[in-house]
Amino acid sequence: MFGKVAREYIMNDIRLVDITKENWETICWLGPGKEGREFVASNGFSIVQSVFEEGWMIKGITRGDTYIGFTMYGYAQELEGYELCRFMIDYSEQGKGYGQKALSMIIEEMIKQFHCNKIYLSTAPNNSRGKHIYEKYGFKPTGKICGDGADTEDIYCMEL
Repeated sequence: MFGKVAREYIMNDIRLVDITKENWETICWLGPGKEGREFVASNGFSIVQSVFEEGWMIKGITRGDTYIGFTMYGYAQELEGYELCRFMIDYSEQGKGYGQKALSMIIEEMIKQFHCNKIYLSTAPNNSRGKHIYEKYGFKPTGKICGDGADTEDIYCMEL
């Protein structure tokens, strides 16, 4: 079904699956849609980033046998903490509640894997939809920013 998946994390029929040579292209084709493109790096870029920068974990998100999203998380040197660096649900699957289930799973996995007591994320200042979702889930703005110039992002943190 997913090739040789070393680990699977299941919540209802939503899963986090390893990215393998059998599924990486499918994951690369997923995207947030026109409105979300300015807020999320491409999955292909993120996969390459995880190869060349240490500490990042990448997972596909599935619903049953269908790939619906992507996530990347790990230790962020600049934040000196664990970060949910990428999180996206494909535009065709948005608005169905899958994002909230997947976000719960990702956070559970980060806690289990890293034993962290804080999780950071960053988002563009004008990403009101993303900010609403993250704040609803328990992330709070730190008042700090990362990046430079036009590419600054607001940093959020969830204390566990």
